[in-house]
Amino acid sequence: MKSPSLWKSAAFRRVGFALAFYSFCSWMLVAALPLLVAQRFGTGAELVGSLALRLAPRILFAPLAAGLIRRAGPRTAVCAGLAATALCLGVLGVVEHAGTLQIIVFTIGLADTIVVPGLLALRAAAVPAGRNMEANTTFQTIDRLAKIFGPPAAGLMLAVLAPALAFPALAVGHLVAATGLFTRAGAPEQSSRQRPPSAGSGLFLEAAATLRENPVLWALVLPALGYMISLGALQPFLFWLNHDQFGLGSTMWTVLLAAQGAGAVLGALVSNRLARTLIDTQSLLTAYLVASLLEGVTTLVLVFAPNHALAAAMLIVGGIPEMVAFAAYFTLIQQRLSLERQAVFYALSLPLMDLFMVAGVLTGMLHSGGWMTLQQFWFVASAAAILPVLPFLACRSTGRRS
Repeated sequence: MKSPSLWKSAAFRRVGFALAFYSFCSWMLVAALPLLVAQRFGTGAELVGSLALRLAPRILFAPLAAGLIRRAGPRTAVCAGLAATALCLGVLGVVEHAGTLQIIVFTIGLADTIVVPGLLALRAAAVPAGRNMEANTTFQTIDRLAKIFGPPAAGLMLAVLAPALAFPALAVGHLVAATGLFTRAGAPEQSSRQRPPSAGSGLFLEAAATLRENPVLWALVLPALGYMISLGALQPFLFWLNHDQFGLGSTMWTVLLAAQGAGAVLGALVSNRLARTLIDTQSLLTAYLVASLLEGVTTLVLVFAPNHALAAAMLIVGGIPEMVAFAAYFTLIQQRLSLERQAVFYALSLPLMDLFMVAGVLTGMLHSGGWMTLQQFWFVASAAAILPVLPFLACRSTGRRS
């Protein structure tokens, strides 16, 4: 019997609507911010710094954000974060001083500290029972479609409009996402029935207990940390690859971002097929590890791309296993942990992921500072994504032979 569409669920539609607008505007900002910084302040340390400053608050203030989400509820917290981001974007386009721009970027990062885990909590609560893999694939497809169309749209918008008009347009998109969540009846029902975890040391004790009871989480988290290093390094790498190695205009780097998103949409088709067979923990974990390895190897060979078109093709291919890995990751967490335990897991793992992503961004200093060539820098960043996967795959292969 064919399952009804996920979009018939009111909670799923509500979260999907907000996620679509937020993801589209967020990916536009990912592309537009480096273009603005490069235009006004150059492509060296200022570029790397602006990328890192948006992520830094998610490391430093995650416990405070978790407390706010617990007290106010994820829906209210996310709406407040989206409104704060919109306010910052409204003035970002007219800033002429580098220090002021970095302060605004840092403030946007503070809002992200609330929005990102809050949306994850709303997503988990909106997933219909027994349809985790399908729902997670749909959510990731929304994000990757935004990655296809958002960056090129940002480049086109900045080419047509002045920054003073382009960034307020992004602000409007964030307000639409907030309105969609705030005006529709109630948050997802499941999230209102769960009491969130206690703060402070109790959070860490519960997290430790969660890891003891679910050792499979180590096989998720450790490869994910390496992936975050590579992901953080990918943004400056693609910018420099486009500009320095291919000699193209800065706006063309948005096409490379879109290519990776296109691969992920193709990966959604693969993931939906796999959803029918990847049901138990072992098959999901194997799919996660294999897909993570394939994605790491595929992005590594970007360093050998002779031209922009082939680099875009490689990113499309690499985006396919990336989608499978993402869907399997979130499905395993939702299957293994209650909503309350998921809140604990995200409250502690997301800042850690962001820390490693910032580390990846900052590895760009090895190239911008003249310590490494672009190729050497990317070999180091890609190794961070590939090496952590290998021991877990080796253990699983040994276990099957035994």
